[in-house]
Amino acid sequence: MEKEKKEKADPEVETGPAPAKNGAEKAFSEQGYAGDEDVPPAGEQGKPDGDSWVRQKEELIELVQRKQADLDNFRRISRRKEEEIRSYGLFDFLEKLLPVLDNLERALDTAYGEGDVPETHCQGLEMIRKQLLQLLEQEGVEPITALGQAFDPHFHEAVICSAEAGGEPGSVVEEVQKGYLYKERVLRPAKVAVK
Repeated sequence: MEKEKKEKADPEVETGPAPAKNGAEKAFSEQGYAGDEDVPPAGEQGKPDGDSWVRQKEELIELVQRKQADLDNFRRISRRKEEEIRSYGLFDFLEKLLPVLDNLERALDTAYGEGDVPETHCQGLEMIRKQLLQLLEQEGVEPITALGQAFDPHFHEAVICSAEAGGEPGSVVEEVQKGYLYKERVLRPAKVAVK
């Protein structure tokens, strides 16, 4: 009991957390409104000007319209990127698959060129090649026609300048490596010899 009396008498002793203030008590301090020191006292403030309200309203409307336009642009760009990712999601995979097709075609050429490879092996390789080409076609991959065409740097990559007879100058006279398109986008340009 003596301790309790002593604690009540001593103001420096902490007895617990201070009682919570309500919203009005928090907003006002001993010097006036705690949140805005630049506001003049109530007697000096006066009524706001009607033009300033209209001007402020117009500025806020303009700000909201700009933010809405920014949001609409962001949504449109995001939608376009999402569609592009969805459409061309296989691009990298198909690009990595093309050397496999090239090697399969080289193996077929070699197998047919040498006489000691059994015909059944050649037929099996041919079936795999056809199936792979059919799969690529279903996904939207198609070969670029190069031989006899005018050289187009968007679709062809010149690796040899040929002086071979026949063909017009600037035309493709030999296809060194096939090129492919994927949904109208160049997957790999055709490597060609140009006259």
